[in-house]
Amino acid sequence: MGAAKEGDLVTVKGQEFRLFGIDAPDRGQTCVNVRGQSYDCFALSTRILELLINNMQIECTPRGQSAASGPTLAVCRAENGDDLAYAMVERGMALAYRPLSFDYISIEARAISFRRGLWGGRVEPPWLWRSRETERKLDEMRKPKQPGAQ
Repeated sequence: MGAAKEGDLVTVKGQEFRLFGIDAPDRGQTCVNVRGQSYDCFALSTRILELLINNMQIECTPRGQSAASGPTLAVCRAENGDDLAYAMVERGMALAYRPLSFDYISIEARAISFRRGLWGGRVEPPWLWRSRETERKLDEMRKPKQPGAQ
């Protein structure tokens, strides 16, 4: 059995696999829906992957290692044969991660054109969001502390 930990991260038999070729919203990331309302797109993306897995057996074929000591990058398929990364991009719940692969670009273009999932409103690519968050945290650390502040 497989389980979704994030919108692009699954656990199979106790081992974590990052879905190869895609990037899904990170914890803390918000998106904006068609009505201009902010929502937790990390939670939504994770939930959709949970529904896709739906207690099925998952088989992952390693394609490399994530960042140092991170999860193994893999192409993961459900027992019905579905490529989970493809299914997430097709539904607009994850983005094709071009620095790693061009495999899902055409299906992403279709999801964008039909305004599926995250594309129904505004989504910041997760890699840009992470970069901006890192800068924001560094800026916070650089700010001088006010005398008497804790």
